[in-house]
Amino acid sequence: ALETGAMAAGGTKRDTKPFKPEEARNIVESLQKPAVFCNMVSDWPARQWDVQRLSEILDGKPIEFRIGRRKLNKVPQFETQCEYVKATLEEFLVWVHGGSNVLPEQFSNFPRAQYWAYADYKYIARLLEDKAELFQDLMWSDFGFPGRDGRDSTLWIGSEGASTPCHLDCYGCNLVLQVQGRKRWHLFPPEDTSFLYPTRIPYEESSVFSKVNVVNPDVK
Repeated sequence: ALETGAMAAGGTKRDTKPFKPEEARNIVESLQKPAVFCNMVSDWPARQWDVQRLSEILDGKPIEFRIGRRKLNKVPQFETQCEYVKATLEEFLVWVHGGSNVLPEQFSNFPRAQYWAYADYKYIARLLEDKAELFQDLMWSDFGFPGRDGRDSTLWIGSEGASTPCHLDCYGCNLVLQVQGRKRWHLFPPEDTSFLYPTRIPYEESSVFSKVNVVNPDVK
């Protein structure tokens, strides 16, 4: 999905949205801090896109997974230090849940106790190009972005413990729909930038990374 902060809001009924689209967009564009929108997506069909449903939708289509070590180091584990495999979502789920004594071949060298894996920034427009009718399951027009749907969204699927190095996204606006599981965010205010030692290495057009492993910093 598109990634972004949003704003906490109440609602008396599950099917009642607290903001009209134009109101939601004004809030998003005026925010100075990350926030959470409540009661805005309960009627989105994409709410049903859990991993089992996605496995059915993808129907054996292989996707690339990034694999990293669970071992904590003092420096971030950048993408250039990770392994990569192509596998179906079904094979990934067998590896994650350990429902078989035999690991899928693609994951056979990566014991779950020692590694995590995730598929990141998979463009739904490409992933589901043969199922275009599903694009409308993501209704970003509710946030005041008319015409935005699955074609403008990306998918992120990860195992427990999967993480990305601390980074700043260079997008002007970022909305996230959390469908299943949990995601922990480590957030830092702009005034902490110099202490995070920003770097463009490895180079990624949309990200500025930190040289600090924020979950296991080197304080020396």
